[in-house]
Amino acid sequence: MVQPVVHDVGWVRLLAGTLIVGVLGVAEAFTLTEPTEQALLRSGARVAVSVQVGTDVNIRAIRYYWYRLDEEPVDAHQTLPAPFRTADGDAPLSGYVEVPTEANGAMRLLAIGELTRGRLGTAEDFDEVIVQVRPDAPLGAIEFSVQRPWRFDTIGKRMSVPVVGQYDDGVSRPLTGPSSGSRFTSSDDAVVTVDEGGILTVTGNGRAQVTVENQGKIGTIQVVVNGDPSPNRPPIAAVERELQVRSDHLVVLDGLGSRDPDGDPLRYEWRQLRGPRVALSSVDEAKATFMAPKVTERKLFQFSLTVIDMAGPDRVKGAESAPAVISVWVSP
Repeated sequence: MVQPVVHDVGWVRLLAGTLIVGVLGVAEAFTLTEPTEQALLRSGARVAVSVQVGTDVNIRAIRYYWYRLDEEPVDAHQTLPAPFRTADGDAPLSGYVEVPTEANGAMRLLAIGELTRGRLGTAEDFDEVIVQVRPDAPLGAIEFSVQRPWRFDTIGKRMSVPVVGQYDDGVSRPLTGPSSGSRFTSSDDAVVTVDEGGILTVTGNGRAQVTVENQGKIGTIQVVVNGDPSPNRPPIAAVERELQVRSDHLVVLDGLGSRDPDGDPLRYEWRQLRGPRVALSSVDEAKATFMAPKVTERKLFQFSLTVIDMAGPDRVKGAESAPAVISVWVSP
């Protein structure tokens, strides 16, 4: 059996499978039909994938990518296509890829197809689904990948709790993020708070204990905060909830409505969350832009904006906003 090759890019887990075919499609557009949205999959398991395409479209190649929901997509040149195993006796647009062994919780499976339409040339289209992944192995222990005690010198700082699970199959898996099965609590919300996805916010000076529970296992870490006690309220990121655009049109992501309650200047950070990677310009400014790619049907791209307050042009004060998310629907 051909084993897919898995590539790591930072925290992003990628699995790329390529299938070279030359067949005529049978559906209205490029559609990922297997697995289905919110399907329950097992870590490391072989999963069936299937794509249907429009009747006037030929497929030259299909690539598959796995991402955690909080990971940005990467450019195709940053990873090598991996072997794709076709289903024996099935249609050539069907086959198998493997779920990343260390996956846990909600994952995004992105399929990108290289399409040809006669004299119209070659283009790319995509589809994606969000699935739920669970390990078969029991959780053995909960560990924190940070020096103890966990220290902060900035009130208003936000970051993911650096916690992983050591499973009985010898694999380390993240315990943060949507649907990871973890429960997070803080012993003192006046020092730090932790949301259900494991995002910690520093709220004041002092000491607190963060507790993580999963599958009956418990892990704890002490947090010590010694920051500037001057009042500093977190800024607020603001974007439109949704945009409707056409392919090949310039898209403007506008964060000018963001504000700081204390009147501090802001630093902007734009990130892409859904869809294949686009060339996003001015990611550190109030407005970011990109050209809407060609699609065969209405498709979703998603972006988030975080703002951080500044004490001056080159000095970060450090309080961070919760991310504001904008959905961009691109139509042909």
